[in-house]
Amino acid sequence: MIDVDIVLERKHFDVEIRETFQNGITGIFGQSGSGKTSLLQALAGLVKPKKGRIVAGDRVLLDLEKGVNVPVENRNVGYVFQEGRLFPHMTVEKNLRYGVKKDRAATVFFDDVVDMLDLKHLLKCKPSAISGGERQRTALGRSLLSSPDILFLDEPFSAVDMQLREQILPFILKVQRTFNMPILVVSHDLPDLLKLTNTLCLIKDGKCVGHDEYYQLLKSDKSAEIIGKRSPLNAVEMQVAGTDKATGLTFLCLKNNSRRVCVKCDMGKVNSSPGQSVKLFVGADDISLSFSALDNVTIQNQIEGKIEDIVERNGSTLCAVDVGFRLLVEITGESQRRMCMEPGRNVWCLFKTAAIQAC
Repeated sequence: MIDVDIVLERKHFDVEIRETFQNGITGIFGQSGSGKTSLLQALAGLVKPKKGRIVAGDRVLLDLEKGVNVPVENRNVGYVFQEGRLFPHMTVEKNLRYGVKKDRAATVFFDDVVDMLDLKHLLKCKPSAISGGERQRTALGRSLLSSPDILFLDEPFSAVDMQLREQILPFILKVQRTFNMPILVVSHDLPDLLKLTNTLCLIKDGKCVGHDEYYQLLKSDKSAEIIGKRSPLNAVEMQVAGTDKATGLTFLCLKNNSRRVCVKCDMGKVNSSPGQSVKLFVGADDISLSFSALDNVTIQNQIEGKIEDIVERNGSTLCAVDVGFRLLVEITGESQRRMCMEPGRNVWCLFKTAAIQAC
């Protein structure tokens, strides 16, 4: 857990943040120039606030009233910069080993990081000979090998294309599952953040305008202005139950309150063995609602649930449906009125396997 109460002087506005960041992944979202990176740099000790206090766990990193300002090298944080900042004259292996702190007992080990981030075949390569995604994985590994208590990722996807982003996302999720450390990820790309976490801190003009679970932020007019009009993305943690090579489908399951929910997706989208955790993504506008299951249609996923909440948003209607987990479904206002969609109604959520992404 990280407690922050700081004021950081900047040219156009002061960054004023008073928040608590829990373990797990928190997305720091806002437009370019809103103060996201300044917040991360203050937490890491790269810049000094003009007043305030920062506490990570039971360690006071900053308390200007008491004259405490722990230097960056002693804050025990990992920081992955936007462009990676690898040493071009060193091999991948030497870049990784540069992160090891010789004066600190290791909690993260070289072979484990190499295996987890799939870097073994790249160890003898120079950064110029590997892809952008591989460079980001190397930078991530170097930070992990410092055995940090906290990990900061500053725009980790902005320097790579969409295909490489999809390669990096699973590794960040794997890092969090393995080490269970607080991870703060700065980005101005909301879908990328939602593939990592449902917990967001929204920054505008140096101030936090919302810090909550994604769905709760959607219900706030002030937060919705920052999030924008794009259709919401559902991100659900599930487990691989098995594959059917005859049909080319993979079955993902989630057991919640004795209810087992299964989803079918294309086998090629999930590179995991049975029992492994994967994250499923489906857009709220890719889901349709019906009052019954439908026969003789090509839609593979038909899940029964109950509408628990309805939110009017940007001229459309957002239905939160409890199917064993919350599934957001975007429909038109006209459809809501015509079908009398309201909280408490039993419905079926229908979506194609082609609408699903997973990592």
